[in-house]
Amino acid sequence: MSKTGRRIFPINTGWLEADLGTYVFWKGPAGQKIWNPVYCFLIDTGEQKILVDTGLCDEERATRYHHKCQKRGCLEVQDHLPRVLGIDPDEIDIIIFTHLHWDHVQNMKAFRRARYICPEPEIKWAYNPLPLYYRTYESPVLGIEPAYYGCSFELVTGETEIVPGITMFDTPGHSPGHMAVTVETDAGCIVIAGDAIFQARNMEPNEEEMWRYWVPARFVNSIDGWRSVEDIDRRADFILACHDEAVGDHEVYPFDGMKLRERRKAIPGLPFYFSGV
Repeated sequence: MSKTGRRIFPINTGWLEADLGTYVFWKGPAGQKIWNPVYCFLIDTGEQKILVDTGLCDEERATRYHHKCQKRGCLEVQDHLPRVLGIDPDEIDIIIFTHLHWDHVQNMKAFRRARYICPEPEIKWAYNPLPLYYRTYESPVLGIEPAYYGCSFELVTGETEIVPGITMFDTPGHSPGHMAVTVETDAGCIVIAGDAIFQARNMEPNEEEMWRYWVPARFVNSIDGWRSVEDIDRRADFILACHDEAVGDHEVYPFDGMKLRERRKAIPGLPFYFSGV
């Protein structure tokens, strides 16, 4: 166990097909498809067990209503925990939801003893989204029911410490109420980014466009989204993005020899835009 007692275990719940130009990278190569993992995360503080999001449903439902899905042997989170980590779902104390999109909330009712914590602006939007987002939130208008219907949430607004060393902070843009999670560890501040970014590559520049970040294309507000990426850049010594295949390279974070990010690093020839929020 680390000195702080905080370890983060990535849990891959399956793979979704997405377009590089209409989802993963704004002004990316549209029409090129890639397979993206869908991670949720277990934080073990030594005293409490906390999930950040709950990931995918079964392959058939995901493919029918959303994107092409392949499980590739990945388990749904309530099965992964006991089989891989030796943790009963009833041991989960808290579930933090970065947002309520369909691929972040499945099977949450399997955790009968957990407190559900959600950004207040997000749940208001999820229950009454624009028609453009009916499918994203699995609106009953479509003849389906979202996983969170009938659940009671503890609602948070603004930067909020959930337990010592674990904090939610506003990262809107991908959705109106999106929040990311900081976890203070022996190796520094790890940010679980939710969908504020999809991959670590979103933090790298698009030099052709002279952009400091190559932000995702899936957003409700591009200005908020950019500023949220800036805020993650300011805070994070290390970033865990839930659709980044490289997250699965390690069974637990922090790991021995983990290299920290160089935040706000100057890029020769590329102007650094900082909005000051």
